[in-house]
Amino acid sequence: MSLAAVVARHEVARRIVKPNTANVVVLDIERVQGRFRVENYRGHMTLEGKFWDLSDTKNIIGRRLRPDEVVSWPRTICVAWRRYGRKRVHFAAEWAEGGREAMLRKVWEVCDEADILVGHNVASFDLKKLKADWAMMGLKAPRPYKFVDTLTVARREFGFESNTLASLCERMGVPGKVDKYDPICAEAAVAGDFEARKRLRIYNQGDIEASEALYDAFRGWIPAHPFMGLHGEEKVCNQCAGHELTLLPTKYRAVVLDYPLYRCDDCGAHLKGQWVARAAKFAGVR
Repeated sequence: MSLAAVVARHEVARRIVKPNTANVVVLDIERVQGRFRVENYRGHMTLEGKFWDLSDTKNIIGRRLRPDEVVSWPRTICVAWRRYGRKRVHFAAEWAEGGREAMLRKVWEVCDEADILVGHNVASFDLKKLKADWAMMGLKAPRPYKFVDTLTVARREFGFESNTLASLCERMGVPGKVDKYDPICAEAAVAGDFEARKRLRIYNQGDIEASEALYDAFRGWIPAHPFMGLHGEEKVCNQCAGHELTLLPTKYRAVVLDYPLYRCDDCGAHLKGQWVARAAKFAGVR
């Protein structure tokens, strides 16, 4: 992609940051692998290793790990987040003051105050892992929130051959990841290595920048995006809070109703207004 195209994309991303009442939080977690120990493998061997999932050993021992073979479970060790539109990227880690419990309570508070959570695989991975951590701590569920998962958007709307955050950012021409996840670095950070902790923090916070950039690049392709306008606003884009809407000459037809169709001049999203006519007097039945 040319430099001009990249600059143009960045300009679009900046233009669609509108005043809104929604507390949108971009979130990303980092985790460390668990350890296992299998006694009497084939009657005489002891196997030890690392795992992310209990099924990781299927190609080694021909079966899933049993919970009683787990020495330590995989766990979340640090979290980064930023309120959309702000500059500062926040960071919390289990090695900071207050330890792991303080880290998890802080991110619980962040989610409890959020209206929309944004991230890459945030719905299926980050939030579920955090929920498990909170439940084990005895915390109740944070108040309900919506989420925008850029991985889900990529899979639903597009046909990219790779849907990793790094690949999507590169192909969309937006700032991408600053590093690759290194499990050795993560373990060193947990063990107290200062340089490893610094590197992991930069990596974790860099994923916030990349996730937000991809989120902006996908704006206009997320029709079910939660409403982003100010309270009481009517003619406003639900995806970017833009007010410059162009009425298109064609209508949007649902099953039997016609709606006026608009295009947002900022992010390109299509929006429908209140229905204006009933297009059909008869409808199919099942």
